[in-house]
Amino acid sequence: MQRSFYVGDALTETDIKAKFEDGVLKLSIPKKEAEKIPETKTIAIEG
Repeated sequence: MQRSFYVGDALTETDIKAKFEDGVLKLSIPKKEAEKIPETKTIAIEG
């Protein structure tokens, strides 16, 4: 069996760890930090 995943451009093969234990393949893939969204500012309109 073969399976492939797209994990993004920021990861390399050395970042991903794999372990075969009790017939189960376990992958450890670090999570990329979420991009910070700039805080939006609002102006109240009276009327």
